[in-house]
Amino acid sequence: MPTEHLPFKPLDLERPIGLATGIQLAHLKSDPDQCRNTLDRSALEVRAIPSRRTGAFCGFIDAVQILRSTLPYSGPVRVTCPVAAALYLWEREVIAPAAETHLGSRVMRLDHLGTYSCRRIGGGTVGRPSEHATANAIDISAFHLEDGRRIALASHWSKGTAAERQFLRQIRDGACGLFQAVLSPDYNAAHRDHFHLDMGRSAVCR
Repeated sequence: MPTEHLPFKPLDLERPIGLATGIQLAHLKSDPDQCRNTLDRSALEVRAIPSRRTGAFCGFIDAVQILRSTLPYSGPVRVTCPVAAALYLWEREVIAPAAETHLGSRVMRLDHLGTYSCRRIGGGTVGRPSEHATANAIDISAFHLEDGRRIALASHWSKGTAAERQFLRQIRDGACGLFQAVLSPDYNAAHRDHFHLDMGRSAVCR
């Protein structure tokens, strides 16, 4: 049986998404060495970032900067190793085929709103720390296509064409099998213009 269907096998980022891929990704959260080895065995190019602590609950360890993936981003992507692994699969196995199916054009770049940010959920002074506080999350806002179109969640999630709306929902749903938490405009008004993707402890897909 292919390794992507076997939860006890190590993750191979060059394999298709399988029945056990989500479980294999989750295993990387508790095994930094295995995670880095997983990235090293793939075509994803990253650079290790020195660990840092910037407050009572802020900072990161075992984080990487993505140097080259299947798609470029609007700015530097500095995230935890498991988030980098999940992004790589999402780009290739979810975004690329969905764009061809619904939009008839390739995605050439992703716009993001940030990764590391020392704050609590919602930006308030009380409550649980955000996964952004440990670089364990990324917010994706738009997709640039080869034909010149820019598909943005703020303008296309509700008001786009049927194909554009289907594309955004398919890649949201596909992300749910890879990331621990996926929040879209369906979640609340704070996410009206982006997908929040993280590898934290709370499982949610909306």
